[in-house]
Order: sequence, then C-alpha cells, then structure tokens
Amino acid sequence: MYGQNGHARLSRRWLRVFAVLSLLLPLIGCKADLYSKVQEREANEMLALLLSKGVDAVRVTAKDGTSTIQVEEKQLAFSIELLNLEGLPRHPFKNLGEVFKGSGLVASPIEERARYVYALSEELSRTISDIDGVISARVHVVLPKNDLLRQDTMPSSASVFIRHNSNAKLSLLLPQIKMLVANSIEGLSYDKVAVVFVPVERAPLEQPAPRAASAQSTKSISDPLLAAGIGGGGAAIGLLCYIFLGSRMHQRAQPSRARSRLGNRSNTPAIPPPGKKITSDKA
Repeated sequence: MYGQNGHARLSRRWLRVFAVLSLLLPLIGCKADLYSKVQEREANEMLALLLSKGVDAVRVTAKDGTSTIQVEEKQLAFSIELLNLEGLPRHPFKNLGEVFKGSGLVASPIEERARYVYALSEELSRTISDIDGVISARVHVVLPKNDLLRQDTMPSSASVFIRHNSNAKLSLLLPQIKMLVANSIEGLSYDKVAVVFVPVERAPLEQPAPRAASAQSTKSISDPLLAAGIGGGGAAIGLLCYIFLGSRMHQRAQPSRARSRLGNRSNTPAIPPPGKKITSDKA
C-alpha cells in the first residue's frame, strides 16, 4: 500500500516538473550573432552599452581569444543602430609592424613609400580616435617626392577628418590636434595641417525600465512556428520521460510486493487440522 502511494506521489511530482519545462522551452528566444571576431576590450565595451540599454546580449569567447556578441533576433536592428551611434565596433587600424610585415619579396621604392604613408595615416587615425567623444577619425598624409636638385620643393601636408558627438567640444582641442599631427610627420609644418570637425546629432536613447526589459526579453520569440515546435517537442519529451519513469517504478514495485507477501506467509504459524494431536519432542 505504501509503495503504491509513494509511486503515485513521485509520478505526480515528475509530471509537474516536465510540465513546467515544456512551458518554459518556448520562452527561450533564439540569439543571433551581432558581431564576431571582436577583441576582448571592445567586446566588453559593446556588451556594457547593450546591457545598459536593456538589450538581452551575451558575449561568447572563441578559441583564438576573440569574442562574438549575440542578441535576441527581435533586438538585432535596435542593437546595430545603437552601436553605430556610438561608433562601435571601431575601424581596425594597422600599425607600422603590420604594414611592413615581411612578405618574402623585394619591394620597390614606390611600394615602400606608399606603405610608409599608409602606416603614418593609420597610426595617427588610431591616436585621434582614442580622444573622448570621437566616433571615427581619418588622417590623410601627403608626402611629395621632391628632387634634391630642384629649387622649388613642395611641402608636406595632412588633412584630418573627425566625426564626433555633438556634445563633445573638440574644437577646443584644435591646436593640440594640429600639433600632434605636425610633430608626427617629418617635414610637416603646423599651418599645413587641416582639421575638419563633423558633429553628429542624435536623439537620446532612454533606458527601459527593468520590468519592461525583462518582459520584452521573456516575450521575444524568434518565430511562432519555431516556438510551437520547441514547445511540442518539450511536451513530447516530458511525456516520454513520464511513461518511462512510470514503467520503471512499476517494475521496481512488483518484486517488493512479492517479497512482502512471501514474508507474511512465512511468519504465519501453521494451524493443525482438527482432531490431530500435536506431540512434543520432549518426553
């Protein structure tokens, strides 16, 4: 009797567990890759920005040390727009070592000069991009090839393009930026550096309330058919597990019942038939 009651209680408990799991499976939204092959520092910056705006985002680390940012599919467009407004991910710049990396071939003087100019532009662009408020920056360097025998030589020049947030007062840093570029390039004077500032106006993005954010992440289902399929599969798995566990528990209960019946029979004293005298071994 006790085995039957315990089996029934255990079966009802497992049935509740699988029922809850089958209901929770459709609520698990599918995540899509937002950006991949992102360096760890920049990936953490992107993840912090997305989480601060109520986006359900995660960072997945690859074997090569890079990271992949994943978000809910319904939040993909909003996440891309949000990161673009902040200039993330930033444009990858090459340094001098990467530009002049040995290729095994002898480069011509023209190729070497082009590499040198490109490396200078990349290094200066990266340095200016690190200024607070700068979304993107590009530096274009012109180094004319002057003939030593000619009297009229053309001076070097540089143009700087800076795209920045409108609330950042970068115009106050104009002398410092021009001095930085002029001192980084040989033969470049201060007055031959042109700087263009492009402010970016944008509407402020309000951070959603925690309840609204949690409700949005809970309701975000990538596709109704996919969610229905996941829910049906979860319910089928729960039903099969319930049937399997029920049969196993029933099989385990049968030997225990047989042993209990056998024990009861062995403990029952034998009753002699009427009219037969029970003799004792003692004289």
